[in-house]
Amino acid sequence: MGRRKKELTEFNRDSIIKIAETLFAKNGVENTTMNDIAKAAEYSKATLYVYFENKEEIVNCIILKSMKMLYDRIDTATQTGNDLLSRYYGICNELTAYCDEYPLYFQTILQEINVDVNNQATPPVFREIFELGEQINDLIGAFFKAGIKDGVFRADLKIPETVFIFWASLSGIILMAWNKQQYIEQTMETTKADFLTYSFDTLLNSILKEKNYE
Repeated sequence: MGRRKKELTEFNRDSIIKIAETLFAKNGVENTTMNDIAKAAEYSKATLYVYFENKEEIVNCIILKSMKMLYDRIDTATQTGNDLLSRYYGICNELTAYCDEYPLYFQTILQEINVDVNNQATPPVFREIFELGEQINDLIGAFFKAGIKDGVFRADLKIPETVFIFWASLSGIILMAWNKQQYIEQTMETTKADFLTYSFDTLLNSILKEKNYE
């Protein structure tokens, strides 16, 4: 493929992805069809399939884009120049801000991604998503290892399991606060920010060697 043709293809793919993002955010991924995307992009359905095999490929391109942004935020938050607790709350706050700024992206990265990395037929976008996800896990894993080495986190923490539990807990807390803000304010009589701070503190205490570490 010539350079100009390749650039045009990438331009058209990016344009379709942006339009799909708008439709997914407005109507939800499940309720958006390839027909909807083709109509909004002013392409025929046949032309749309020239650029993407199916809706799943478009969704995964969005997931990859969102994960690249998330990786940069986590990488910044876990810089070793900051003390351990600053890095912990940096991760929590970056993920919270990411959810507030990009709710569609946040929800897409929580989707199950079935990737057979040993299958040569696996599309490149799936491999890139898998590899980037592993890089993010490595960043978090290195953070926990540093905490154990410094005697701040429990020495019995199993790194891969703790990374997975951390992601599940943190994303669940943030998503709950995002979806249930009115309930938190009216029924629990607290603010979303205070609820998140209390939740992050509680999660932190579950991995500390000594509770109420300051």
